[in-house]
Amino acid sequence: MIKLVGKARRAGWRRAWLLAGASVMGLGVWSMHFIGMHAYRLDFTVTHAPLLTLASVLPAILGSLGAMVVLSRDDIPHLTLFKAGIGLGGGIGVMHYTGMAAMRMPAVLYHALDLFLVSLVVAIGLGILSVYAYRLCQQGWGQRWERACASVSALCVSIAVCGMHYVAMQAAWFLPTPGVSASPSVMSGSHWLIYFISGSAVLIAALTLIASRVQRRLNASERDEHMTRSRLLEVISSLQEGVVLFDDRARIRLCNAAFERLMGVPTEELIGASIWQMTYAKDSQALNERIQQALLTQGKWRGMIQALSRQGQVFPAWLNVSRVTYADSDDRDYVALLSYRSEEQQAQQRIHYLAYHDSLTSLPNRRALQERLVECAQQASTESGWALLILFDIDRFKVLNDSLSQDIGDELLRQMAERLQQWQDNVSQVARLDGNEFALLAPLPATSQAAAEQEALRLTAEVQTSLTADYQLHGHTYPCRLNVGMLVFAPYERDSSATLFKRAGLALLEAKRHRDGDPQRFHQAQEDELEERLTLEGELRRAIYNHELCLHLQPQVDEQRRVIGAEALVRWSHPERGNISPGRFIPLAEETGLILPLGLWVLKEGCRILGEWCQDPGYHHLKLSLNVSVRQFQQPNFVDQVLASIEQYAAPAERLTLELTESLFLNDPEGTVQKMTELRKKGIRFALDDFGTGYSSLAYLKALPLDTLKIDIAFVRDLTLNMQATPIAGTIIALAESLGLAVIAEGVETEDQREVLAHLGCSTYQGFLFGRPVPVESFLPEVLTDTSATSTQQSTSNPPAVIALGDESVS
Repeated sequence: MIKLVGKARRAGWRRAWLLAGASVMGLGVWSMHFIGMHAYRLDFTVTHAPLLTLASVLPAILGSLGAMVVLSRDDIPHLTLFKAGIGLGGGIGVMHYTGMAAMRMPAVLYHALDLFLVSLVVAIGLGILSVYAYRLCQQGWGQRWERACASVSALCVSIAVCGMHYVAMQAAWFLPTPGVSASPSVMSGSHWLIYFISGSAVLIAALTLIASRVQRRLNASERDEHMTRSRLLEVISSLQEGVVLFDDRARIRLCNAAFERLMGVPTEELIGASIWQMTYAKDSQALNERIQQALLTQGKWRGMIQALSRQGQVFPAWLNVSRVTYADSDDRDYVALLSYRSEEQQAQQRIHYLAYHDSLTSLPNRRALQERLVECAQQASTESGWALLILFDIDRFKVLNDSLSQDIGDELLRQMAERLQQWQDNVSQVARLDGNEFALLAPLPATSQAAAEQEALRLTAEVQTSLTADYQLHGHTYPCRLNVGMLVFAPYERDSSATLFKRAGLALLEAKRHRDGDPQRFHQAQEDELEERLTLEGELRRAIYNHELCLHLQPQVDEQRRVIGAEALVRWSHPERGNISPGRFIPLAEETGLILPLGLWVLKEGCRILGEWCQDPGYHHLKLSLNVSVRQFQQPNFVDQVLASIEQYAAPAERLTLELTESLFLNDPEGTVQKMTELRKKGIRFALDDFGTGYSSLAYLKALPLDTLKIDIAFVRDLTLNMQATPIAGTIIALAESLGLAVIAEGVETEDQREVLAHLGCSTYQGFLFGRPVPVESFLPEVLTDTSATSTQQSTSNPPAVIALGDESVS
């Protein structure tokens, strides 16, 4: 019944399955009752009225039918379920008592009222429980739960039949007719009927199960039958690609509307025609041979073709032909898909164009030029031929953007691109690389490198002349200047495009340094210098963080040649290169930012030396001064760094002087004065280094809290050679005295220079005349020797000594 109710829930064959299910269930209940009745033994002969006996099956079938009709519906109210259960149980009860009424025997049948009512309660109660149990298996809680509920429902029906039967038989009692003699309890002529009824019930149930399986197969077959030829054509017709099915003799069996539109041929003409005889492409005959060969060997072919319609229209299309293999037949068919690709090709071409061209100027971009360089190298099969790569940018282009707006700058780039495109026929490639940087690649008709370089200069000059002519930019006349870098190279050497760009870039960088408008050629020394600088930068970084640097001290003396301090110079003793001049690594540190960790190390090392001197009576009178770079001083936490270093090494602040350059005061004069004032309150002094060589503004001398001026070595060296150097040095000394500042001359190498300085009023000196830079360990014994030979009394107006990052001129 469970399976049949499920089938009855579907729309197809609903009534038939309901009747079949009710009949099977009713017959099963009735056959159980009838066989059970024949198992009951009485003391007299019992027969059954045929019509009434057969009629007793109807209540069971009707009760089962009512229950199945209700359970085959959706959204069943509880009251309806309750009524269906009553109908099922009542049908079982009516069936039983109708069958007992059909009994023919020499006795009167009576029933005990209480057991009679109990039998009906058992049948109806279990019938209701069975209906609700089956309803639970329809809730979709999983197959396992469905099987459990169905088993409970079937068990309830079985118990209802059995319980009702045996309780009802217990309620029955028979009163024999007087005068009838007792005989063995035999159901006359009923054995064959028992076997017939049992066999029929089993056969009907088996046939019903078979019908259920057959119906399931029919349903599946019915679903498959929906994919008929017409439906298959509808599916194929909905495709945007043209579809053609043809047999092994190339006869077209079916095609869709898309193929009809693409070819411009009606379907009626296509069906049955040979696909190989159609002119579907510009080169159909050659294409057919390739396709047939591929189908024989591989079973498929695909590729782009130039399709041709009947109207003569040619269009790009993608053709895919495959062999169809059937599982139940040896027939061979082939299916071809034809896809219109014009829009897709246009999109791909647009993507390709954007990938290789600049959107503002429409010139090829860096990627296109790189691939062109690769092609040049691949085409250069012999060791001959030269090529020119020019990189150039617009001088002061940022100023133009900032002053006249970015739109004006874009207009300049577009006009320059138009001029550059005029050279496209004479050169291999022009390109816009990035921002305002352009490139030109040209072959050089020369047989030697010297001739190639001459031709490169000529071509570069012509290009530069055409590109630097005045531009009209929205009413503004702009005289454009270019920075040009040139690279003459041999394509057969097959250098990578990255290497060529790097070398041309180095030449352009050199042109930017000169900024005179003259093209600069690449020289191998530029690349070697770059590699050397990169290597030196890495080694300097390691040297700073691994404490491989050291300080050398050069004494400073007063007019009696007494040592009053020292200037410390940074020295780098490389384990492989030996001593590296500060003139090499100090500028490198400035450019790369390593000057910040280097300056911090010098600050801490100087404070450490000053702290140690303060603890020794022989050196406590010495003072130190620190040369600070512009980038180091501009750090927001510079004041904190100085104070922390002094505190860390217990260095006396009043014996430390920070030495600054004039360029520092131009960038941030207010911030510079503020930091100097904060440090001055702690006792730190300040000196102005190389006074007279920079801006030398008297306004700075008046506003800044300075203590000392240093006369640059350039003036000291020329004191005895150049008559102009003496009055300049005298002016500096007089200016310092008028402002109440101390003055010190550096780079004193001869006694004549010292005498001139002394005559001008300078009493503090430093230079090779008084001692070369030496390690700290060698410097201290000299101080003790000098102190024992002279008085150790020091004037408070004496200038401090200097610790410098490096000074090649006095090292």
